[in-house]
Order: sequence, then structure tokens, then C-alpha cells
Amino acid sequence: MTEQKNQLASLFAACWKDEALKTRLMADPKAVLAEHGMEVPDGMDVKVVENADNCVHITMPARPDGHGELSDEELSNAAGGCDTPVCQATSQTNVAPTFRCG
Repeated sequence: MTEQKNQLASLFAACWKDEALKTRLMADPKAVLAEHGMEVPDGMDVKVVENADNCVHITMPARPDGHGELSDEELSNAAGGCDTPVCQATSQTNVAPTFRCG
């Protein structure tokens, strides 16, 4: 998963420098991803959206197969939970995290 994140980060950086690449990624993500070593399985659709200063997109993961209910740990992981002291302190104090794109 880390390798895929690194590949995506590199692709995003390239898109910030090359408007034509960004336009192609938005219009035909499967082709552009494949060109950058990230094959998308047949039958899987890919949509690319761009965050803006006044609009942030949050992707809700699909519910795992075979789970009627998620455990607290599964729910935390699915929601992007983490294990760092900052996350633990935040969850223990009931302080909502702040999200900002930048």
C-alpha cells in the first residue's frame, strides 16, 4: 500500500506541474494510472475529484463484506484512525480533529 501511495503522490505532483496531465487524469484516470505503473483491475471504475479551498471531498469506504457491525478498532481503522500519541490524546479528550487541505 505504501508503494501505491508513493506512486499516487508522485503522479499528483506531476499533475500540479502539468495541467495537460491533470486534465487527462481527470478525464481518463485508468489510462493515466496505467501509464504510471498503477494498473486498475477490469470492472473497477475510477473517479478523480479535486479538492478546492471551499470544497473538500471525503470518500466513505465500502462496508466490509461479512460484517454486520464493526468493532471499535475496525471502525477507527476504516475512519483513518491512527496510533500516534496525538491521535490517542485527541480521542481520549473527545476533541474533534480539524481537517484542512493545503
